[in-house]
Amino acid sequence: MFKILGICLIITNLAIYESKWSSYNRTKGSFFQKKLSISPDSFTVIKVADGDTITVRNNSNWELVRIRFFCIDAPEKSQPKWGKESSDKLRELLPLNSKVKLAIDKTDLYGRTVAEVFNYKRENVNKKMTELGLVVHYRFQKGCDDYRLVEKTAKSSQRGVWNDKKFELPWNYRKKMGIGARGNHTSYHKKQKFKTKNTAF
Repeated sequence: MFKILGICLIITNLAIYESKWSSYNRTKGSFFQKKLSISPDSFTVIKVADGDTITVRNNSNWELVRIRFFCIDAPEKSQPKWGKESSDKLRELLPLNSKVKLAIDKTDLYGRTVAEVFNYKRENVNKKMTELGLVVHYRFQKGCDDYRLVEKTAKSSQRGVWNDKKFELPWNYRKKMGIGARGNHTSYHKKQKFKTKNTAF
């Protein structure tokens, strides 16, 4: 009898613990990475502006589209050392006239299309730049927890900017220099949805 009562108490306590843990996960401790659908269109790289902004041409209608990389923030071009290094690496990963695929999220307040970019090697360039420590996880954008974890690895390995004690986070640098309007908030318009078929390069 006592054994049965003991087992019942254990089961009850486990159920209470699970309930509390689930509640915690739904609130403070939840992991949220937004899943984006790849556009069926193919695009060609026309220009690399800096470490997180490019211009591409839609190969279906020849429309030029300015892309702001999803979940990351690159050093400004005027930031010592890292602005140039970030831009140069992105040009290496995305050569001019190379074909890319986009997983599109939204349009930002500057009219740029926010997206994950996949190069001709099928690499997620957003994450690659984060792995190399040449951009930082944009903590003010929702749905980017996966990038936070990638950045954590880059930090522990002291890659790129994380090996520079004088490096200034891009949004702090912009605020100090009076550049742009981004910082602790970003306004977006209606989300664009695409089917995942015909995603071959």
